[in-house]
Amino acid sequence: MENEIIPIFYAFDCENEQAIIDSIANLPKAFEYEIHILYKGEVGNLKEQLNHYNIKFDEVSELISDNSSDYYKFAIPKLVFCDKAIYIDVSTSISFDVEALCNVDLKDYYIGAYHDNAFDSETMASYTENVLGISHYVYVNDDILVLNPKALKKGLFYERFLEYHGFASFSVRPTEALLNLACKDNALIIGAVNSEVDEVVAIEETKRDDSFLNKWNTEKRAKDRVELVKKIANFEKDGIFDQDVEEDVPGRMIMPDEIKYIKKSPIAKLKAAFALKMAKKFFYKLEKKKMVMIDDEVDGLENFAKLDTGAIITCNHFNAMDSFAMHWVYLKSKQKKRKLYRIIREGNYTSYPGFYGFLMRNFYTLPLSSNHKTMKKFMVATNELLQTGHFVLVYPEQSMWWNYRKPKPLKPGAFSFASKNQVPVLPIFISMRDSEVLGPDGYYVQKYKMHIEKPIYPNPELNARENTEYMLKENERIWKEIYEREYQIPLEYTTETFEL
Repeated sequence: MENEIIPIFYAFDCENEQAIIDSIANLPKAFEYEIHILYKGEVGNLKEQLNHYNIKFDEVSELISDNSSDYYKFAIPKLVFCDKAIYIDVSTSISFDVEALCNVDLKDYYIGAYHDNAFDSETMASYTENVLGISHYVYVNDDILVLNPKALKKGLFYERFLEYHGFASFSVRPTEALLNLACKDNALIIGAVNSEVDEVVAIEETKRDDSFLNKWNTEKRAKDRVELVKKIANFEKDGIFDQDVEEDVPGRMIMPDEIKYIKKSPIAKLKAAFALKMAKKFFYKLEKKKMVMIDDEVDGLENFAKLDTGAIITCNHFNAMDSFAMHWVYLKSKQKKRKLYRIIREGNYTSYPGFYGFLMRNFYTLPLSSNHKTMKKFMVATNELLQTGHFVLVYPEQSMWWNYRKPKPLKPGAFSFASKNQVPVLPIFISMRDSEVLGPDGYYVQKYKMHIEKPIYPNPELNARENTEYMLKENERIWKEIYEREYQIPLEYTTETFEL
């Protein structure tokens, strides 16, 4: 990165002129800098004192209405379009290494910033969750920032700042609160700092009916979705992980003579091919409208592509659309000789009309049944598919919670199939981030990231029951690692009755 030109931004006010001059003079010489001074009105003698540096003076009056220089940083994505920039508040007491900041790999994150340990106290954790709607583990200080201007522009960072700033008032570090909201899910933690914060003010803001999250839930979000999120929180608190929070479609029993699980007849294969065509068309339509968004970069796609046997595929379940995401990644794996079947609920197979019903009955599905004889057919078919080299997708959490990010405890059924058939389990976990698209329900459309880990193979030294438990625990461990890495927070549940 030597000789790379990196923009460095300072926000000027009449009280920090000398501090800016001193900071610029102390920048390490290993990099070439383009210095930007954000200002409003006049800059005093600053131009004369810095005339021997590569300086640009950026007037931000048209972009930022606030007179406090603390707000000027929000204009940066409107001023440059590059892979990296640095913002320095010269009044900060944070000890930082500019050269290290220049070398931070932001990937696709909007910013790199320091987590503020002051927000890990019980009071401040409550503030971040109940006022801002974010985890205290990823709350960042706004004094020193590594910025990704291209990602900030694409993510409508400036526009979010304007919307949030005009929507609600903040008592606790207003600019910092706005930064955390505008960069939700997209701030890379690059270190930690310790600061002081007024917890009394935070407590008062947490109690306000017009605090940001309370107001957003009331005025911007669909009431039924807000209630659903509360219901999920209550289920977690009560340790009820294996029940759907939304009402399932009531279904009737599948009788053994009305279903053939494996598509072998010409008519069944034709219907399956037509269902696939319909599903693709439907998915691409949703994708075009940005109702479903999937990161093109798949983490570990080679683990799927290299499978040379049948396998149980596991995935976390949080949306009806995650089934389409799983088929999307299956197609990317180019496993054309191996079909992907998915296990579904009985009611999904028998009760959906029209388009969805046609997909449920023809798009390589394996419906469970409350009929004992039908379940025997299900077991035989699933075993045959695995032994003949095909894939069976199972949602081992046994419940769907809308946009729930944490992995839930797993049921043994999927792993029992893998153990008995001596095939691997391929663990897939889908992480989510808020996209730039605000949905009609007042929640941001989630952008999915697919994570495919190495297959978990049965241990030849263990019996079937022991292998079932072994593979289940390995799957839980893998999902936990992905969750903690991607969200930069430890996996914790509000319930006292469960620990993964």
